[in-house]
Parts: sequence; structure tokens; C-alpha cells
Amino acid sequence: MINFLRKFPFTLLMLAALIFAALLTNTYFEEITHDWINLTGFAARDLFYWQLWRFFTMAVVTTGGHVFWEALLFVATFVGTAEWLAGSRRVALTFWGIHVFSLVLLSFIITVSIHQLRSFGFEASQVARDVGPSAGYFACLGLVSATLKRPWHWISGAGIWIMLIVMLFLPVPAGESAALKFSADLVHLLAFPLGWLSYRIGKKGMVPPKRT
Repeated sequence: MINFLRKFPFTLLMLAALIFAALLTNTYFEEITHDWINLTGFAARDLFYWQLWRFFTMAVVTTGGHVFWEALLFVATFVGTAEWLAGSRRVALTFWGIHVFSLVLLSFIITVSIHQLRSFGFEASQVARDVGPSAGYFACLGLVSATLKRPWHWISGAGIWIMLIVMLFLPVPAGESAALKFSADLVHLLAFPLGWLSYRIGKKGMVPPKRT
């Protein structure tokens, strides 16, 4: 068992960080408070105020309750599978690199489109802070999809991306912020294909670990 777990140092590190953050913020069962959101969350405008540390704090904090347990499940599944296929260093670069790049793209897209977003009632996306590791684990899901044999890498990639597009336009669930849903769905829509492309671009340099 110990030898098996040694194959997943990055996944285990991320799980430990999520658990530690949940204990610190009391979000393993309870919803996160506004004070913790303001301290650790990221909003589009934060990039332009150079609050870059929020890129990292938001990725290890969740909104709490069932979302925390879902994050543990998705990190263990998507990031763990990607680490098994691609190795720890590659997955760490995919997770954090695309997490940050997706948030930078989100910030510019929202800032440039703020007048159009106001027409749809999404202008609050510029200032609404969100938390969660979903950009990173969707990037890893994209990497896993891209490792499948032809034509399944195309089929899975297109299918999941279409699903993410549909989710972007689904009605906002009761009690959920439209601005936060829009930002989160748009980040997922960016992170997944970037993760997929990251494998295709660097395919020659990837040597899957031997399975024993």
C-alpha cells in the first residue's frame, strides 16, 4: 500500500492541503463564511490589484459542506488518474499552470466584456470572489481525456467540452449566485481544453510510468 501511495505524491499533497484548509476554515461540514471568502477567494479584478496570492489560496479552500467532499473526490479521481498516467511533475505543472492561466484569461475576458455582461446581469462576476480547485482538476481531466487512444481522445474531449458549454447556459440553481456560477463555469470551459491541449502539445516528452 505504501509503495502504491508513493506513486501519487502531488495528489496526496493536494488532498492534505484541502483537508487542512477545511479544518482551518471549519468548512468540512459548514458553509464558508464571508470573512474567509474575502480573505482567500479570487475575483476577476484581484488580478489587476496584484493580489496574486489569491491564485493559490482559492485552490485549497472550498465553499464547504458537500462541495468540500466533492472536491476531495474529484481531486483524488481526476488528479490521481492524471498523475498515474503522466507522472507527478507533469501533473503538478498542468494543475497549477492551467489553474493560474485560466484565472488570468477569466479576468481579461470579464474585464473586456463587462458592458455585455451587464446586459445579462453578470457584471458582479468582476468583483465576486470564489474558491475551489476545480480549474486544476478539470485541467487534469482534460489531460486524462487526451491520453485515450484514437478516436476516444477526440470523442471524450469533445463530449466533455460540449457538456461544459451546456452547463454555462443552464439556469442558475436556487440560492446560487448567477455571477459566481458564470465565472466558475467559464473557468471550467477554459481549463478542460487547455489540459487536453497540454498533453497533445507535449506528447513526445511524456513517458507513462510503468505499471506493476
